[in-house]
Amino acid sequence: MRTTVILPAHNEELSIAATIADVRKYSPDSWIVVINNASTDRTADISRELGVEVIDIPDKGKGNAVRRAIPSLSPVDNIVMLDSDFTYPAESIPSMIVRLNKGCEVVLGYRKWKAPNAMPQLNAVGNKGLSLLAGCLYGYPVADVCTGLWGFRPGVLHRMSLKSTHFTLEAELFENARKLHCKMLQFPISYRARPDGSIPKLKVSDGVKIALFLVKNRTRRLK
Repeated sequence: MRTTVILPAHNEELSIAATIADVRKYSPDSWIVVINNASTDRTADISRELGVEVIDIPDKGKGNAVRRAIPSLSPVDNIVMLDSDFTYPAESIPSMIVRLNKGCEVVLGYRKWKAPNAMPQLNAVGNKGLSLLAGCLYGYPVADVCTGLWGFRPGVLHRMSLKSTHFTLEAELFENARKLHCKMLQFPISYRARPDGSIPKLKVSDGVKIALFLVKNRTRRLK
């Protein structure tokens, strides 16, 4: 069974080549798709020069990028979503694929081992709080609801009803997995610091939006 690795990318010219090389090293048979999300730098050009497929999504926002690219992805492939900032280890992809092929429908890697300065303390605390909130609301303990490494069995991502435009995407993936009663599995991964000059895009205000999203959607489901 083939695996498609999707790399959502907004202005990641400093890291996209390293991310693609990392995927090719550890998962050489995977089909790589860069979802170019309104980049104004050379992200798309570098990706095309490296010979991977590029899907251009003009509307800014990670949710927009992934949601609008899904119809272009093969529904018979395993799909792995990996952030393109070179912080997540592609070496985890083979283990993820094994778990998907053994029957897990959604697999996520939670960031257990973090490199020094990989994540500001405020972000780490906020992520733990959001994960605890998601677990309580949806009745499934999740270690890292905002992780940028996800895997889906064929057709699962296509069945999800996604509406997110920005950084609520991961919370909505978790919500949909619970709503669809997917067999889920979590496993620990390492997390690297961004390359020098690469700027994090997630802000404190985004954490607040994710919390509100989780509460509002759960409340709506209960009604």
